[in-house]
Amino acid sequence: MANIYLICSGKGGVGKSTLTVCLARALCRRGKRVLLVDCDKGFRTLDLLTGLGGEAVYDWRDVLLARCAPQDAVLKSPDGLPGLLVPPADPDAEPAAEDFFAMLSTLSKEYDFCFLDAPAGAGEWVRSLARGADAALLVVTPDAVSVRATAHTAQCICDGENPPETRLLINRFDADAAKDGDAYSADRVVSETYVRLLGAVPEDAHLAKFAAGKKPARQTEAAFDRIAGRLLGEEIPFREKKIKSILF
Repeated sequence: MANIYLICSGKGGVGKSTLTVCLARALCRRGKRVLLVDCDKGFRTLDLLTGLGGEAVYDWRDVLLARCAPQDAVLKSPDGLPGLLVPPADPDAEPAAEDFFAMLSTLSKEYDFCFLDAPAGAGEWVRSLARGADAALLVVTPDAVSVRATAHTAQCICDGENPPETRLLINRFDADAAKDGDAYSADRVVSETYVRLLGAVPEDAHLAKFAAGKKPARQTEAAFDRIAGRLLGEEIPFREKKIKSILF
């Protein structure tokens, strides 16, 4: 049975969906089976980032309405990894949370990880997803606006009974900018969001062009590999090197 992770953010534009795909691929390189579920109703993103934009016939609402078998709706790249389930085009197509997670329970038996790529913010749909997930990964950039929005979102998804375990992923981190005061340090991001750090991804211009086929820089790939290792329970220390990023 897959571990279900909600991947969310306080605001849009922080690179959440790109990080979702890159982290999934890092886990696949380690031999794990990953299912990506695009939960942003009415606005597909993951199909473009995975290169499967022209393959979709069914979406997850078709599964819920019994228009197709669950596996018929899962898109797979030529190597079969990771799998992808796309959202309906109708932004108002919000299912009952229990039905949605019952569907995931059926599908996730074949996977080790299931990543739910949520829309930005802390709307009711995101809070419903958080209640059903095993854990939540909050993506943040090291600036005042993103940090404040992330703190609010973390508070919202952890409100109520049995909140998910919540961890922080810092994107676009540049140690030089943090040292000069042009960006938040990792310590400040953690202290102002009250969320434990899982890892950070360095500033990488290639990630902005990921949908166009650009591959992350080598140091970025290494950062994703360390984050994947921590998700698998490996004790990988946070460390700093003399380059333009902290490699977490």
